[in-house]
Amino acid sequence: MENIQNRFLDMKLLKIFVAAILALAAALTGGCSDDDGIDNRDLDYGYVQFKLYKEASYDAVSRAQKPQLDYLYEAAKVQVSLGCNGTTVTQTLTLSASDKESAEFGLRSEKLRLLTGQYQIITFSLYNANDELIYNGMPLDDRLVVEAGGLQVHDLTVDVEPRGKVRFTIRKDLSDFTETPVIRAANRQYTFDEIAFISLTVKQGETNEQTTFKMLPTKFSIHFDEDDDTFGYQTSSLECDTLLSLKAGSYKMMRYETYDKNKLLLETNKRPKNLDFVIEDNKTTETKVGVTLYEADEYIRDYYALYEIWKALDGPNWYFSGENYPEGTNWDFNKDPDLWGIQPGVEVHSNGRVAKITLSDFGFRGHLPAAIGQLTQLIELYLGSHKDANLLEYDPSIAPDKSLSERKRTRMERNKEFLRLIHTPTQTSEPIARALKEHNLTIPGISLYEENYTEDEIIDRKTGLQKRIRPYDVVHGKLTNGLKSIDPAIGKLENLEYLFVANGELETLPDELANLKSLTDVEVYNCPKMTQFPMVLAKLPEMISLNISNNSQWSAEEVYKGLNAIANGPAKEKLQILYVRDNNLREVPESFRNLKKIGLLDLAQNQIGTIHPFGKEVAPAQLYLDNNKLTSLPADGNGLFCTMDDVETFSATYNKFTKFPNIFSAKSKFTIKSVDFSYNEIDGFEGEEDGTFKGLNIEQLSLAANKFTKFPKCLGTTGSLVAYIILRGNMIDEIPEGSFSGKYSTSMTSLDLTYNKLSKLPKDFTAEQLPYLYGLDVSYNAFDKFPWSPLNCAGLTVYAIRGQRDAQGNRCLREWPTGLYQHTGLRGFYIGSNDLRKIDDTISHLIYHLDISDNPNITFDASAICYYWQQGAYNLIYDKTQNILNCDKMLE
Repeated sequence: MENIQNRFLDMKLLKIFVAAILALAAALTGGCSDDDGIDNRDLDYGYVQFKLYKEASYDAVSRAQKPQLDYLYEAAKVQVSLGCNGTTVTQTLTLSASDKESAEFGLRSEKLRLLTGQYQIITFSLYNANDELIYNGMPLDDRLVVEAGGLQVHDLTVDVEPRGKVRFTIRKDLSDFTETPVIRAANRQYTFDEIAFISLTVKQGETNEQTTFKMLPTKFSIHFDEDDDTFGYQTSSLECDTLLSLKAGSYKMMRYETYDKNKLLLETNKRPKNLDFVIEDNKTTETKVGVTLYEADEYIRDYYALYEIWKALDGPNWYFSGENYPEGTNWDFNKDPDLWGIQPGVEVHSNGRVAKITLSDFGFRGHLPAAIGQLTQLIELYLGSHKDANLLEYDPSIAPDKSLSERKRTRMERNKEFLRLIHTPTQTSEPIARALKEHNLTIPGISLYEENYTEDEIIDRKTGLQKRIRPYDVVHGKLTNGLKSIDPAIGKLENLEYLFVANGELETLPDELANLKSLTDVEVYNCPKMTQFPMVLAKLPEMISLNISNNSQWSAEEVYKGLNAIANGPAKEKLQILYVRDNNLREVPESFRNLKKIGLLDLAQNQIGTIHPFGKEVAPAQLYLDNNKLTSLPADGNGLFCTMDDVETFSATYNKFTKFPNIFSAKSKFTIKSVDFSYNEIDGFEGEEDGTFKGLNIEQLSLAANKFTKFPKCLGTTGSLVAYIILRGNMIDEIPEGSFSGKYSTSMTSLDLTYNKLSKLPKDFTAEQLPYLYGLDVSYNAFDKFPWSPLNCAGLTVYAIRGQRDAQGNRCLREWPTGLYQHTGLRGFYIGSNDLRKIDDTISHLIYHLDISDNPNITFDASAICYYWQQGAYNLIYDKTQNILNCDKMLE
């Protein structure tokens, strides 16, 4: 073959040489012709290009017996033998395609330059990338014509195994949803959307050859069902985006294996429903594979139960009016049954079983049916809650945005936060709050200021009394749902941990609740038609948190009986959180000494007149006794009301105490964060007169709006440690000498003495005794001379002495503290609502918050601070009617 090729090349060279001589002669003889020098050198040549196709997908198939290629892309080169006028030429050409996939649709050779004329293709051979012969073929059409300057494309067909592509879509097979349930043979029950990978085995009909595609990734989606005529009907499917190659032929699905996201086997189905499909050469087949779903699976039965519950509770008329979903949202069952668990207010486990139901904001009504008993893996059930229709933007006690495990772990802290929100602590004055914030300090007494409330919004300026700002709870008797009864089948829910029932027409709780061995958090709130205390609560063995607030329909005897039973019940040493707000409780049972793990106890808004000592083994972190009728807190034989080691908040405001109870101790190793006995009738301390008062170790002591006439000197003489004192709104006209000479007087940080009758401060009110006093407010007293001694305290940051009036209500303070600017630590000074006249003093820009308002006769030179005021670096509280000099901008 090489000799033939060499001879052909010699002939070519000879012919080219002859053509060149003839062209030169023509040029010499016709150099002046009219053809303008047209180049005729290629007029005797043309080009040919070969395209290779698979016989199986070519229109006319050659039946010659030849070896068969597996894939066309195996061919890298083609060697073609051509004959012309008795001469044979053989040429090897490179084959190309954009990629292997495209190669199966045809390969294109490089162009071959030939003399014009008719050629016969004698044979062709294919070589792989290693120049190894892999195929010999005969052309289907062996004739081609090369035209001058043209390109002749000629097709060659190759016997290649015909192959096509297949893409699988996994659909649900619901054909077994019959009246007689079918139970699957699987490792475990699983939901359709758990399938993350699938392996498929198919068999070719002609050869019985089986092919397995392993671990094909799937993508779950919910979409409208094109095969269902019902408007808006939804289904779901799994898409396998992978294009798979198969030999052409007829196929049958033999088995499938499903896997979860961790590639753990879910199910092997060796008998899938009949699925036949055909693969054609170089074509893509879209095939739907049915994964069987079974009506007997527990998660499907759960979803049927949801449907029954929805119907029984007037579901078609539900109208959501909360925050987490669009207004008017309802449950939707116009979709495949395995999707019925996807509903607003419903959460499911990874296995599809129903885990949580929240119906609080749907306006449901009716009887909770027996279908509830199917939901044996239900963890949380909310049939209303204290949060319904209240003003809290976020309720930390429920924390719907937190996971179940996190809510369990943070149960105590979240409920502490909730108690702080619903029990507004006694607030101090704005000057005190400003002083503490200057030092980045925070206490309960400034919490509303930290929420951007103003002093006028918090405190009535005329009386000094704190306003009722935040009524959070639902008003007793106001209904937000129409729940009438709960079927006893609820007793089957042995995994239920949270059960909230509130604001409905429920008259009783089923006794079967006692079977709920996992129930830890219970709420029975504002159920006005439940006239008897639900004694089944006392039988719950694992109860940790209980809220039975806002049930004032219970008589005092009923609520006492119920609480006594709980304190003697199986959960007595497990109960940690107890809300009994807004009931008719008159006596706290003596059995409360059994609640050894109680941490948060809210007994506010009752009629409690009698309370028994809790004793040594009860140590609450927060105790609220506000708005009751208590006159004293008794101690047991050991002198204890309760153990104070863990107490953070002790609040007994709005009661009838006449003496501060002697139940605390200055010798305690633990500091209580806040003790609040404001709004009582207290005029002194128990044991103060006979020397038995044990003192205090407290951060914030609030005694606002009581009947003190003297500052409690016993705080100093007993070595008490109190950092922040609020004595606003008493009748104090004297601070006895020695009140600030105690061991821990140096720890005092702020002192609110507003709305009293003071006219002077004691001699021991000195820098030595009070070096860290940051905030002092003696506003709304009776000072007719400026009290200078506090200005000796280097740490004093804010000093307020507003609104001084004598016994007749006249303004009595005219004195400005000349030289005030020399106090380098002062940042705020409040002297408004007095009778100041001309101020002849330097005004320091460092005291950047100055209140001189409501001084009608004042003359104030603002030149020293005008620039800072205009730059926003100085805050002057003034009236435009005042005589403000040297800063015209202030009067514009």
